[in-house]
Amino acid sequence: MTFLAIPWFRLDPWHIPLPFEIFGLDSIPIQPFGVLVAIGVLISMRVGEWFGKLEGVSQSLMADLATHVVVTGFLCAYFLNALFYEPDVFLEVLTNPTLLFKRYLGLSSYGGLIGGLLGVIIWQWRRLQPFMFALDAGSFSFPIAFFFGRTGCFVVHDHPGLVTDFALAVQDYHVGSPPYETRHDLGLYEAICAFFITVLFFILRRKRRPYGFYAALLPILYAPVRFSLDFLRIPPSQGGDTRYLGLTPAQYASMAFFTFGVAIAIMTYRRCQRGEPYGKQVSLPMPKPSK
Repeated sequence: MTFLAIPWFRLDPWHIPLPFEIFGLDSIPIQPFGVLVAIGVLISMRVGEWFGKLEGVSQSLMADLATHVVVTGFLCAYFLNALFYEPDVFLEVLTNPTLLFKRYLGLSSYGGLIGGLLGVIIWQWRRLQPFMFALDAGSFSFPIAFFFGRTGCFVVHDHPGLVTDFALAVQDYHVGSPPYETRHDLGLYEAICAFFITVLFFILRRKRRPYGFYAALLPILYAPVRFSLDFLRIPPSQGGDTRYLGLTPAQYASMAFFTFGVAIAIMTYRRCQRGEPYGKQVSLPMPKPSK
């Protein structure tokens, strides 16, 4: 036991009472995790608009991009979490869609990243805008939303790790039956990682970078951290993440994500060598004719 560890705490949901019962509910539960995620999404959307403004892109076009990314990001985060971590539940939902209203499938961080990428692709296809610019804007904004999201994970402690005497561990981590032990909290560690990536990105943004720079740097920085941290998760026998051949789904995703980042970095470097650091420029929508 270490005297430097973080004392155990947990933020429980608070309830807003309803004047009358609706679907058997007499109050609306407000989840701390959900509040922090919502704050992170709103702030990251504003940062994305700021990123676009520096490139001369209209606020409306950036808001349109953010809408595509957020919607597809949450949908993929929700369903891919069940597919990779609880495949039996996913099959049940496919055969009986009414279960969607009865059980929570969870959220996957890599599912959100895959969904965000899908949103960028859809936006680029629908709006005929440059893909790399959109990918860069989303990559620059993502660590902010991720910081708030992982902070939400930390305050409810839903990513317990192995027993340790590390200074940033959480004492009396409520996993299993008492007596409780000091454990790693992976939500906290990833929140710290996201914070430093955010700070680094803002420092680097003092100078204009070629499109693809942040899209390459984000996975190159984050994927190795996530791959390493997942070795600290509790085993499936204690309620931890599912393993496939000894690795979690996120570790396989980390390898793919890192490869994707390296590929984007190579493409960006070659484009700069050709004297095309920004490639195709963003075209603003044509104004509607006045009546």
